[in-house]
Amino acid sequence: MKKNREIAEIFERIADILDLLEENPFRIRAYRNAARSISDLSGDIEDLARRDELSKIPGVGSDLAGKIKEYIEHGKMRDYEELKKKVPDGLVELLGIQGLGPKTLSKLNKELGIKNLDDLRAALDREEILKLRGMGEKRVQDIKRGIEIFQQSTERILLGIALPLAEEIIEEISKIPGTEGTIAAGSLRRMRETIGDIDILTMADNGEKVVKAFTQLTLVKNVLAAGDTKGSIITKDGIQVDLRVVAPESYGAALQYFTGSKAHNVKLRTIALRKGFKINEYGLFRGEERVAGETEEEIYKILGMPWIPPEIREDNGEIEAALNRTLPNLVDEKLLDGLF
Repeated sequence: MKKNREIAEIFERIADILDLLEENPFRIRAYRNAARSISDLSGDIEDLARRDELSKIPGVGSDLAGKIKEYIEHGKMRDYEELKKKVPDGLVELLGIQGLGPKTLSKLNKELGIKNLDDLRAALDREEILKLRGMGEKRVQDIKRGIEIFQQSTERILLGIALPLAEEIIEEISKIPGTEGTIAAGSLRRMRETIGDIDILTMADNGEKVVKAFTQLTLVKNVLAAGDTKGSIITKDGIQVDLRVVAPESYGAALQYFTGSKAHNVKLRTIALRKGFKINEYGLFRGEERVAGETEEEIYKILGMPWIPPEIREDNGEIEAALNRTLPNLVDEKLLDGLF
C-alpha cells in the first residue's frame, strides 16, 4: 500500500511547513490527524478513491479528499508543491531535532537566517544566539544533544519506518512466481530501534529470475547489484534493501546467519567448532556433510540449545541462558489483549 504511506508523509510534511509558517493551528492539526488515519488504514487508499469513499477515512473531508485524488491521479499535489516554495528545503528537516519546535525554528530562520543543519550548528556556537528570547545556555545544549540524536536516527532508519516498508516489499516479493518463505532478517528481525538497511530472505530455485524481478519493483530508484542469488537496491525513499535467494536446504542456516548480531554469530560459531562442526549461511556441517540447515531450530538443537528468539540474539547472555535452559519468556502479543 505504497500510496497510503506516500500521502500520509505528504500530509505530515504539509503540517510541518504550516507550523513553520505559523499558520492556523486547527488547519495544522487537521493534516496531522488525516496523516495518522491514512497510516492506520488496513486497506488500500486507491481502492477507497475508486469507490469514492475517501470521506469515510476519519479526519478526511472533501478538501483533503480532493488532494488525495489529485495525488493518486497525477502523482503530485499542487498545493503542496506551492507550499514547499515558501520555506528552504533544509529548514523543514530540522523539525526532526528533539527540543527544536516550529516556533523556535521559525525565529532562528527569521532572526539569524538559519536555513539548514550547517547554519544551525554554526549559530549554536556563536554568542549571538543567546541574545534571542528563550535561548539560554541550557536550551542551546539541549538542541546540540538533539542534533546528535537526529544524526544517529538519519544515519540509521527508525523501526517504525523500516517495518512497514519491509512488509510492503515482502508482499511484492511473495508475488514473484517460485518464491516461498519470504521474510525479513538482520536487525529488522531483531526489532532493533533503528536499522542500517533492510535484509530480506526468500527461497526459490531460480535465483537469477527472482533477483531480476526484485530489481524491477516500482519502489526501486537505483540498482546496486543483481546477481544469481543476491540483489541490492535503493528505494525511492533512499533506503537500501538487500535480497538473498537461498535453496530450501539452506533456508534455516541463512536465516540464522543473516539475523543474529555479529557477536551472537561469532559465539555460536565458536560453540560449533568446539563440537566438531562448521556453521555458515549454507548449513551446519560435520566435515563435508551437511547435518542441518533447513530450519533454525535444528541448528540450535544440534548445538545443544533451544531455538533463541531473534529479538535477543545480541550476545547479551542469551546463548549461555539457552545452554542452561533458562531462556526468558518474551512478552507475546496475546498477553497484551485487554491491556489497552
